[in-house]
Amino acid sequence: MKRLDLGCGPNKKEGYTGIDVYPYPCVGVVRDVDRHGLPFDDDSVDGVRACHFLEDCNDLMFVMNEICRVLKPGGRLEVVVPVVEAGTGAFRDPTHVRYFNKDSFLYFTDHPWVYPALGVRPFRLIEQKMGPDDMTVVLEKS
Repeated sequence: MKRLDLGCGPNKKEGYTGIDVYPYPCVGVVRDVDRHGLPFDDDSVDGVRACHFLEDCNDLMFVMNEICRVLKPGGRLEVVVPVVEAGTGAFRDPTHVRYFNKDSFLYFTDHPWVYPALGVRPFRLIEQKMGPDDMTVVLEKS
């Protein structure tokens, strides 16, 4: 089973291949995914974890499409992001280039808000939980 931990830093999840721009000892692939995409074949990955990674991406649409490209049908993306509903934490980190709220990930599903012209590849929303500081979302590739 191939699973990726995007932007894992020094805290890669057990059983995942760590991908980060910095060569921490646990990182298996040193790469700027936001600029260069994922070095994996289409439909070759079972799961992707993006824990406090997407808020640092300049080109979110590119990154989300790359994740969808490499995920197998039925593969899942687990996202953890700070949210504006949780207060100032989302805005505190100067490396954050974007902000999310409870509705942000609906744009990557088959929800009526989706605009096909944006090139979004659809996911299905499996789970969404709001925590005190962040939100966890699980999406499944259609």
